[in-house]
Amino acid sequence: MKTLCAVAGLLLLAQPVLGQGGRQFTPPPDHWMTFDSLVAAVGIADAQKADVQKHYDALNAVMKRAAERRAAMRAQMMGGGQMMGGGPPSQEQMQQMQAMRAEFDKLQQEVDTHYAELRNLLNPDQQAKLDALPKPMVRMMRRQPPGM
Repeated sequence: MKTLCAVAGLLLLAQPVLGQGGRQFTPPPDHWMTFDSLVAAVGIADAQKADVQKHYDALNAVMKRAAERRAAMRAQMMGGGQMMGGGPPSQEQMQQMQAMRAEFDKLQQEVDTHYAELRNLLNPDQQAKLDALPKPMVRMMRRQPPGM
């Protein structure tokens, strides 16, 4: 009987996780990639490192601000119960979402500017290698692709 109760209890606890397909939300990183990874992937020369580092740091500072903003949004949504109800969002919630989208669009523009400045420091071969890497993206919330 104890075993049956223990199994039933575990099933009740596991149900929310199983209902999500066994996935839990994983926040996106607060950086694009490491500087060492960028240097290795693109083949950045020692003479280029100081200038590339400046733009890399600026780009990742924007990524960090976006991550902090996402965390604050999540806390607000979870703590304040916003958009957690079953009904459609209110007019006020829709306005807040539009303001947040505008904020994240502005952050993406900053990222794109720093990325372009970094790219301009590279020679054509290095630019091709950089272009083959995933682009730094600022998103309000990142959803995992199906099957992940």
